[in-house]
Amino acid sequence: MTSFLEWVLQPDRLVLFGLAIATALLVSGWFVVGRRIVYSVFTAILLLSIIPVGEWAISPLEDRFQRPEVLPAGISGILVLAGGEDTGITDARGVASLNGAGDRLVETAILSQAYPDLLILFSGGGVGTSESDNHAFTARLIFSGLGLDTTKIIYEDESKTTAESAELGKRFVSEDSSWLLITSASHMPRAVGAFRAQGWDVTAFPVDYHTGDESIWGRFNFLHSAGMLSIAIHEWGGLIWYRLAGLSQSWFPAP
Repeated sequence: MTSFLEWVLQPDRLVLFGLAIATALLVSGWFVVGRRIVYSVFTAILLLSIIPVGEWAISPLEDRFQRPEVLPAGISGILVLAGGEDTGITDARGVASLNGAGDRLVETAILSQAYPDLLILFSGGGVGTSESDNHAFTARLIFSGLGLDTTKIIYEDESKTTAESAELGKRFVSEDSSWLLITSASHMPRAVGAFRAQGWDVTAFPVDYHTGDESIWGRFNFLHSAGMLSIAIHEWGGLIWYRLAGLSQSWFPAP
């Protein structure tokens, strides 16, 4: 149900639904109502193209946790969540591919070079039907290609959601261990909530930022604004759902 609501509430789909309804009304002779819907859709597109609504919605998520300048003492390893891998392209082309959240793997590699003694736990599999259509498969190729010590990397390749990563990943760690959690900055509050609910001791290390110090007005780029708003809807909706479902102990987890 939540996935369906998220699918429906995406800005680009709402525009398509609005235009489809307006077209049906105009064809049926409901000219006044049809035109009003067209005007409303156009106004929404114009406002989203000018006003940085998506950035306003994402900024509180990305600003919730700050990156530590120095890693805390006692960190057992680096816990990186799947999501930066383009599994479809990897599977189709046979070439390890990253998507817009690929910073998760890049930052993990950088930290691994700076702290070579730390273990790395990659968590996330996906819903692919083949071995190569799996997040962990792509991550293995990337980490190996970047020259990381593969003997220090553990892969949890069954989880399909953040909550499942928090649950299934516990099989690979000791109860008194402390982990550096790497994921997209907008995803960090929900991820921290899910892992804390499973008893993890995690220190947030957000990556893959979408916002800067200032929100930019007047981009006149509807696709950019719609994309930002889609991310915000996904994460704010996820926070609400995780709290209601008991997968997090807080509505908006804090440091």
